[in-house]
Amino acid sequence: MARFTGYQTSAILIFEIATMMILPGLATLAPSPSNFRFLEECKSRLQVGCGKEIVVTIIKEWSISDSCCMELVSMGQSCHFALVNKALSGPLSKLNKSDALTKSAEIWNQCFKFSQFLSPVTSPSSEE
Repeated sequence: MARFTGYQTSAILIFEIATMMILPGLATLAPSPSNFRFLEECKSRLQVGCGKEIVVTIIKEWSISDSCCMELVSMGQSCHFALVNKALSGPLSKLNKSDALTKSAEIWNQCFKFSQFLSPVTSPSSEE
């Protein structure tokens, strides 16, 4: 039976995330009213300062604050990727889309791991 290494699992995960982000964007040219509402709801869950911090992190360097990481995770993965895709079809359209999507997935994964570190799942034995 084949076993995946951590590197292979990470590569597969990044490929799957990138595929999930790219294919929906190719499927629709104009946003539907429900998609527009979803994007507006997502934007309302993220403070403007954190949104800018995430964009700068995608464009330039890895420097997202802990509080913005937590805000990103509480906003949700689907919101994060939807907003990144929307930005890449508009104001960030000059960026290399593949690089930006990869960086976006890295940001999500790093923030998600950070959130799990701060609020680990309570094990059944510790509840007794």
